[in-house]
Amino acid sequence: MESNNIKESVNKNLILILLFFGWCVGNLNRFSINYAILGISKDFVLSASTQGFIMSSFFLGYALMQVPGGWLADKFGPKKVLVSSILIWSLFAAFSGMAWSSSSLIAFRFLLGLSLGAFYPTAVKTISQVFPRNEQGKAISIFLVSGVIISVISSILFAWIIGKMGWHALFYIIAITGVIMAAFYLPLLKLPVITQNGVETQNNTKPKNSALNQIIKDPFIWSMFLAGFCVSLITWGINSWIPTYLVQARHLSLMAAGKWQMMPAILGLFAMLASGFISDKLKTKTVRILTMVLSILVAFSIFIMYRTSSLTLFFVLEGITIACVTALFVIINSMIMKQFSSKVTGSAIGLVNFGSQAGSFTAPFVIGIIVDANKGSFDMTFLFLTVIGILCIAAFGTAYLKKGYSSSVIKENIT
Repeated sequence: MESNNIKESVNKNLILILLFFGWCVGNLNRFSINYAILGISKDFVLSASTQGFIMSSFFLGYALMQVPGGWLADKFGPKKVLVSSILIWSLFAAFSGMAWSSSSLIAFRFLLGLSLGAFYPTAVKTISQVFPRNEQGKAISIFLVSGVIISVISSILFAWIIGKMGWHALFYIIAITGVIMAAFYLPLLKLPVITQNGVETQNNTKPKNSALNQIIKDPFIWSMFLAGFCVSLITWGINSWIPTYLVQARHLSLMAAGKWQMMPAILGLFAMLASGFISDKLKTKTVRILTMVLSILVAFSIFIMYRTSSLTLFFVLEGITIACVTALFVIINSMIMKQFSSKVTGSAIGLVNFGSQAGSFTAPFVIGIIVDANKGSFDMTFLFLTVIGILCIAAFGTAYLKKGYSSSVIKENIT
């Protein structure tokens, strides 16, 4: 076990609530472009490839900040990084509403992703320090479920805001919400003082270089890196393009598409909550089997989605897919938190989440190219996502083929 002890009594539930609502605001930025892109495309006269790159630009910045964001949290402490992240992303959310061309919007979305990218690994590090190991899976699932809740709310709310006030106003509203959230963080977010060798620090213990080097050498990390890449590519391939697909290929209105999208999002909500609680109870071998089963369901469901002509069956299969990838994402994070010491959790999570966000970046851009190459047809996109689902099965299958490094600096013994 770690030698660090939490000396100062903190309200861990209040911390989790603040992280939850902070990530709600963060996810408003992530989902906003999925619905705004239709209006943006009309204003700027965009091809599917350009639309894809606009949606991907956010994730490029977000992915690039995962490892630096985790390192910043390990070095300077979570509170400074969290508050700075919220304020800077709110600035670029406002700038996104002022975009005058596709190029300017790409730049602002990239910088928005870059500033938001530090929040996630920092929040996970905070959870690993505040909550005991047997509660971390539950805590991370509650934290992450905020994204699923926003996906449910945004499907209707964003369509309504855009219909009433336009896509520019949507970005302005999100920016104001972020500033308000930062104002709550400053007085309320009080993190524990850590005692290490008799010296008090405010969660700013510098990770040892030897530990970080061994993280990089651990095969388990790279299996999770690949699994995260596949899970996020599928998640954001669906989230970013399904609204457009429903409007253009299935001929639904944007509001109708938003209403239909609530069902998969609600299933994802329950899956995320359940997976966090379950992962705290199951043994490692059982979790491994569960990840394989969920990955197989993902690949199968996506393939049938592309084959069915029934709109109802399509949404049922989409719901199964979203539920499975959501559960897999929680399990990946829970496994990392339980595998590594909280002293390097920010860096470990940052590295794995870099792989996840590389998948998020890849999905909208590549799918846009595929749609253009197939003259507006989405059939090949579903086959592409099916192949990624098969790759996800392989990633989880290799996670425990080799034993990673077991230095006590990195991994903690569970007794």
